[in-house]
Amino acid sequence: MSILAGVSQCAMLHRGGEAEIFKVVSQGRDYALKWYAAGVKFDAAAIEVLPQVHDRGVYRVRETGEKAGRSYLVYDFVDGVPVGELGALPVAFAISLVRDVVRALAALASCGVHHGDLNPSNVIVCADGTPVVIDCGIVGLGAPAYAAPERFQGHAPDEKSDLYSVGMLLYRLVAGEDLVVGDSFESYAQAASQVDGLDPASLLYGRGVDAEALSSLEPLWKGLLRADPEDRVEDFDELDELLEIAFGKVSGGSVAWETLRARTVAALAEKIGTIGNGSENICALPVEFAVIKPTGGRKRVALACILGVILLFVVLFLAFSRGGPSIDDTGASILQKSRSLDGIADETQDSSGGDSGVSGKLLETLPTPELEGVAEDGVTDE
Repeated sequence: MSILAGVSQCAMLHRGGEAEIFKVVSQGRDYALKWYAAGVKFDAAAIEVLPQVHDRGVYRVRETGEKAGRSYLVYDFVDGVPVGELGALPVAFAISLVRDVVRALAALASCGVHHGDLNPSNVIVCADGTPVVIDCGIVGLGAPAYAAPERFQGHAPDEKSDLYSVGMLLYRLVAGEDLVVGDSFESYAQAASQVDGLDPASLLYGRGVDAEALSSLEPLWKGLLRADPEDRVEDFDELDELLEIAFGKVSGGSVAWETLRARTVAALAEKIGTIGNGSENICALPVEFAVIKPTGGRKRVALACILGVILLFVVLFLAFSRGGPSIDDTGASILQKSRSLDGIADETQDSSGGDSGVSGKLLETLPTPELEGVAEDGVTDE
């Protein structure tokens, strides 16, 4: 049974050119419904693999389908804040978040899935400060500010293109803004092709990022933000090693890190748990997803149909029973009783309005077969 058949509450989270996203409550659990715009598709093969990815950093898809010619997904609602809404973060916290994201991407890659649209809207930070990656497998370019140069040339997403997107995401977390900007497909494509000429360290200088932090980030920029995929780090394992080294340089030790982490997570607490809960977000589930439940007249008609099937079996039984009444007599009786299906349905409802099954009065009026050699008093004639 579809999760959407039991929806008791619905709220609009986002309406954009790519999709509409709703928060729905079904059977006491929160889910997200993402209904893609016409012409926007996801990679069905990638989505089918997601249930095999057992990593807390990857969202769990529960249902897929199509309504009104538009694809949709239903997945567990992630109660958190998109990192795009957090602004600039302390470097150590940003590196820690990215390490968790990389682990999630590695788990996907181990199952043959590549994200293809890693950007600040698709990474949700939960109340405990850990991120969850959502919206894998989109067919198309995705967010142009985070797309690798080869993706503009029509190449399918792979580990190398996701690595490039990680580099762009890391810059956004540290700087609070995108590294490249544009106003068209062509302008973004040109900026991506010239990424080697950018110097993130110089752009971050004077924004509260100290020299040691800038130095620790340098190997990451050189290993990720490269136009040629072959110039990027080999894989997620190599990237994790670089992130671990950088984190060790900027964390300031376990005590300093735990203090920083607790302070940063506390600052997020006011935003977490409020998404989609405002009265202004409440809306009706789109009519395309409405489920018609059989009640009232429909219920009586359905019951009458069931009774009709039962009566048909009775006719067949009597027709082939030895010594029974003729098929014509039985058929005439059944026909008379079934002329009004509503009448039959009404006879089966008890005084409380509920359905009580096949009427005993109806069955008593049907001819019954006489067994050869059995008298009315039940004594067998010898």
